[in-house]
Amino acid sequence: MFKIGDYVAHYKEGVCEVMSIGKLNISCSDKEKEYYTLKPLYDAGGTLYTPVDNEKRQIREVISGEEAQALIDDMLNIEMIGVADEKRRELSYKEALLRNQCRDWISLIKTSYIRKMNRLASGKKVINVDDKYLNIAEKFLYGEFAVALGLPKDEVKGYISGYLKRES
Repeated sequence: MFKIGDYVAHYKEGVCEVMSIGKLNISCSDKEKEYYTLKPLYDAGGTLYTPVDNEKRQIREVISGEEAQALIDDMLNIEMIGVADEKRRELSYKEALLRNQCRDWISLIKTSYIRKMNRLASGKKVINVDDKYLNIAEKFLYGEFAVALGLPKDEVKGYISGYLKRES
């Protein structure tokens, strides 16, 4: 169970702070259940409610700084999503996002980024599906890495790039 003030990773909204825990007085809520009231860290206008029992695994603990650094260390070894069919690729991208795991987001980012660069290099247009999911995965990954590493979110991409350049 999470506590008020904890940061959690929400499968659709990214990093959120637990603002309160308790029963809700909202018509669509189960009056017998307790809910977390979540405030997305990078969306000033939103509030989310998710059951404390978390049966659908909508939230999980944010990774630690050590786990984030280990993922960065292993980024070059994380495999891309290997789906050639365009329609199946989008489904694979959606599934990767919904699993709510940083490793899956890295795989998605690598896949869509490399596809984008290859298309541009051969004079082709970027596919909207790749761009859309690349942006979502980066938002989730960089938001979580920012919390885990104690960095401003807008500095995470540069931190990762700089680190990978030093290591290669």
